[in-house]
Amino acid sequence: MRSILLMLLMGLGTITWAQNDEKYVDDLSNEFISKLAERGITDVVSSKRHCSGAIEMFQIDGKICTSKGSYYEIFLVWKDEDNSFIKKIDNCGLFLSVPLESDTIVSYMKQNISDIKTEEVKKYKLENAASEPTLRTSVQPCFRNIRTTHGETTVEIIYNLFDVSNDGSEENLNYGYNNALNVVILDNMISEAIQKNQNKFRRQK
Repeated sequence: MRSILLMLLMGLGTITWAQNDEKYVDDLSNEFISKLAERGITDVVSSKRHCSGAIEMFQIDGKICTSKGSYYEIFLVWKDEDNSFIKKIDNCGLFLSVPLESDTIVSYMKQNISDIKTEEVKKYKLENAASEPTLRTSVQPCFRNIRTTHGETTVEIIYNLFDVSNDGSEENLNYGYNNALNVVILDNMISEAIQKNQNKFRRQK
Protein backbone atom coordinates (compact mmCIF):
# COMPACT_ATOMS: atom_id res chain seq x y z
CA MET A 1 0.00 0.00 0.00
CA ARG A 2 2.79 2.39 0.91
CA SER A 3 4.66 1.61 -2.30
CA ILE A 4 1.55 2.51 -4.31
CA LEU A 5 1.19 5.78 -2.40
CA LEU A 6 4.86 6.53 -2.94
CA MET A 7 4.56 6.01 -6.70
CA LEU A 8 1.56 8.32 -6.85
CA LEU A 9 3.32 11.05 -4.91
CA MET A 10 6.46 10.79 -6.99
CA GLY A 11 4.36 11.00 -10.11
CA LEU A 12 3.06 14.39 -9.05
CA GLY A 13 6.49 15.86 -9.50
CA THR A 14 5.99 18.48 -6.80
CA ILE A 15 6.93 16.37 -3.79
CA THR A 16 10.45 16.63 -2.33
CA TRP A 17 12.09 13.36 -1.30
CA ALA A 18 14.29 12.73 1.75
CA GLN A 19 15.85 9.45 2.90
CA ASN A 20 17.93 9.14 6.05
CA ASP A 21 19.82 6.21 7.60
CA GLU A 22 20.89 5.10 11.08
CA LYS A 23 23.92 7.40 11.09
CA TYR A 24 21.67 10.41 10.55
CA VAL A 25 19.62 9.43 13.63
CA ASP A 26 22.76 8.81 15.71
CA ASP A 27 24.25 12.16 14.67
CA LEU A 28 21.11 14.03 15.72
CA SER A 29 21.10 12.21 19.05
CA ASN A 30 24.78 12.85 19.76
CA GLU A 31 24.41 16.52 18.82
CA PHE A 32 21.47 16.93 21.18
CA ILE A 33 23.29 15.17 24.03
CA SER A 34 26.26 17.50 23.46
CA LYS A 35 23.95 20.50 23.77
CA LEU A 36 22.61 19.10 27.04
CA ALA A 37 26.18 18.72 28.30
CA GLU A 38 26.86 22.37 27.46
CA ARG A 39 24.00 23.21 29.82
CA GLY A 40 25.58 21.06 32.54
CA ILE A 41 23.17 18.14 32.06
CA THR A 42 25.23 14.94 32.10
CA ASP A 43 22.69 12.37 33.30
CA VAL A 44 20.97 11.07 30.17
CA VAL A 45 19.31 7.79 29.23
CA SER A 46 18.70 6.84 25.60
CA SER A 47 16.82 3.91 24.07
CA LYS A 48 17.42 3.28 20.36
CA ARG A 49 14.84 0.95 18.83
CA HIS A 50 14.54 -0.78 15.47
CA CYS A 51 13.26 -3.91 13.80
CA SER A 52 15.43 -5.22 10.98
CA GLY A 53 13.93 -4.45 7.58
CA ALA A 54 11.06 -2.32 8.94
CA ILE A 55 10.65 0.81 6.81
CA GLU A 56 8.47 3.82 7.60
CA MET A 57 7.40 6.69 5.35
CA PHE A 58 5.96 10.07 6.40
CA GLN A 59 4.63 13.13 4.65
CA ILE A 60 5.91 16.22 6.45
CA ASP A 61 5.00 19.71 5.23
CA GLY A 62 4.51 18.53 1.67
CA LYS A 63 7.71 16.48 1.66
CA ILE A 64 8.12 12.72 1.75
CA CYS A 65 10.59 11.25 4.23
CA THR A 66 11.38 7.57 4.49
CA SER A 67 13.90 5.49 6.37
CA LYS A 68 16.95 4.31 4.49
CA GLY A 69 17.30 0.69 5.54
CA SER A 70 15.49 0.06 8.83
CA TYR A 71 13.41 2.65 10.63
CA TYR A 72 15.13 3.87 13.82
CA GLU A 73 13.72 5.69 16.82
CA ILE A 74 15.77 7.09 19.68
CA PHE A 75 14.14 8.27 22.90
CA LEU A 76 16.27 10.49 25.15
CA VAL A 77 15.37 11.10 28.80
CA TRP A 78 17.08 13.66 31.02
CA LYS A 79 16.43 15.94 33.96
CA ASP A 80 17.22 19.62 34.20
CA GLU A 81 16.99 21.63 37.41
CA ASP A 82 13.25 21.24 37.83
CA ASN A 83 11.77 18.75 35.36
CA SER A 84 12.44 15.56 33.46
CA PHE A 85 11.89 15.39 29.70
CA ILE A 86 11.65 12.82 26.92
CA LYS A 87 12.61 13.55 23.33
CA LYS A 88 12.00 11.42 20.25
CA ILE A 89 14.34 11.34 17.25
CA ASP A 90 13.82 9.26 14.10
CA ASN A 91 15.00 8.99 10.49
CA CYS A 92 12.98 12.10 9.66
CA GLY A 93 14.30 14.38 12.40
CA LEU A 94 13.66 15.70 15.88
CA PHE A 95 10.46 15.89 17.89
CA LEU A 96 9.69 18.53 20.49
CA SER A 97 10.70 17.64 24.04
CA VAL A 98 7.85 16.43 26.25
CA PRO A 99 7.89 16.99 30.05
CA LEU A 100 7.47 13.92 32.24
CA GLU A 101 5.49 13.77 35.45
CA SER A 102 8.45 12.51 37.49
CA ASP A 103 12.20 11.94 37.33
CA THR A 104 11.98 8.19 38.09
CA ILE A 105 13.82 7.10 34.91
CA VAL A 106 16.93 9.21 35.47
CA SER A 107 16.85 8.53 39.22
CA TYR A 108 16.69 4.77 38.60
CA MET A 109 19.61 4.98 36.20
CA LYS A 110 21.74 6.93 38.68
CA GLN A 111 20.92 4.55 41.54
CA ASN A 112 21.81 1.45 39.51
CA ILE A 113 24.57 2.64 37.18
CA SER A 114 27.21 0.51 38.90
CA ASP A 115 25.21 -2.67 38.23
CA ILE A 116 24.20 -1.58 34.73
CA LYS A 117 27.89 -1.31 33.78
CA THR A 118 28.35 -5.05 34.39
CA GLU A 119 25.04 -6.37 33.03
CA GLU A 120 24.62 -8.51 29.93
CA VAL A 121 21.38 -9.86 28.51
CA LYS A 122 21.67 -13.62 28.02
CA LYS A 123 20.54 -15.37 24.85
CA TYR A 124 17.22 -17.19 24.64
CA LYS A 125 17.91 -20.55 26.30
CA LEU A 126 15.93 -23.78 25.94
CA GLU A 127 15.87 -26.68 28.37
CA ASN A 128 16.79 -28.93 25.45
CA ALA A 129 20.01 -27.34 24.23
CA ALA A 130 19.83 -29.26 20.96
CA SER A 131 16.58 -27.51 20.00
CA GLU A 132 16.38 -24.23 18.16
CA PRO A 133 14.35 -21.38 19.77
CA THR A 134 11.82 -21.27 16.94
CA LEU A 135 9.40 -18.36 17.04
CA ARG A 136 5.74 -19.16 17.58
CA THR A 137 4.91 -16.49 15.01
CA SER A 138 6.91 -15.01 12.14
CA VAL A 139 8.19 -11.60 13.27
CA GLN A 140 11.08 -9.32 12.40
CA PRO A 141 14.01 -9.33 14.85
CA CYS A 142 13.78 -6.19 16.98
CA PHE A 143 16.57 -4.66 19.02
CA ARG A 144 17.26 -2.26 21.86
CA ASN A 145 20.38 -0.15 22.23
CA ILE A 146 20.38 1.35 25.73
CA ARG A 147 22.94 4.03 26.48
CA THR A 148 23.26 5.51 29.96
CA THR A 149 25.40 8.56 30.66
CA HIS A 150 26.17 9.55 34.24
CA GLY A 151 28.77 12.28 34.53
CA GLU A 152 31.72 11.13 32.45
CA THR A 153 30.65 7.46 32.47
CA THR A 154 28.75 6.13 29.46
CA VAL A 155 27.52 2.53 29.22
CA GLU A 156 25.99 1.00 26.10
CA ILE A 157 24.12 -2.32 26.01
CA ILE A 158 22.52 -3.86 22.92
CA TYR A 159 20.11 -6.78 23.01
CA ASN A 160 17.49 -8.56 20.95
CA LEU A 161 13.94 -8.30 22.29
CA PHE A 162 13.50 -12.00 21.56
CA ASP A 163 15.99 -12.74 24.35
CA VAL A 164 13.81 -11.03 26.97
CA SER A 165 10.66 -12.82 25.79
CA ASN A 166 9.00 -16.22 25.99
CA ASP A 167 7.99 -16.13 22.33
CA GLY A 168 9.79 -19.29 21.29
CA SER A 169 8.23 -22.71 20.88
CA GLU A 170 9.69 -23.56 24.31
CA GLU A 171 10.09 -21.51 27.48
CA ASN A 172 13.11 -19.21 27.71
CA LEU A 173 15.13 -20.36 30.75
CA ASN A 174 16.80 -16.92 30.87
CA TYR A 175 13.50 -15.04 30.82
CA GLY A 176 13.41 -14.30 34.56
CA TYR A 177 17.11 -13.44 34.75
CA ASN A 178 16.99 -11.09 31.76
CA ASN A 179 13.85 -9.27 32.85
CA ALA A 180 15.31 -8.67 36.32
CA LEU A 181 18.29 -6.80 34.85
CA ASN A 182 18.34 -3.09 35.61
CA VAL A 183 18.96 -2.20 31.96
CA VAL A 184 15.81 -4.09 30.87
CA ILE A 185 13.76 -2.57 33.70
CA LEU A 186 15.04 0.86 32.67
CA ASP A 187 13.98 0.33 29.06
CA ASN A 188 10.57 -0.89 30.20
CA MET A 189 10.20 2.33 32.18
CA ILE A 190 10.96 4.30 29.01
CA SER A 191 8.38 2.23 27.11
CA GLU A 192 5.77 3.14 29.73
CA ALA A 193 6.66 6.83 29.40
CA ILE A 194 6.42 6.60 25.60
CA GLN A 195 3.02 4.94 25.75
CA LYS A 196 1.74 7.46 28.25
CA ASN A 197 2.88 10.44 26.16
CA GLN A 198 2.40 9.00 22.66
CA ASN A 199 -0.14 11.63 21.59
CA LYS A 200 2.12 14.48 22.75
CA PHE A 201 5.03 13.88 20.37
CA ARG A 202 5.12 16.62 17.72
CA ARG A 203 7.76 17.06 15.04
CA GLN A 204 10.18 19.90 15.59
CA LYS A 205 10.21 22.46 12.74
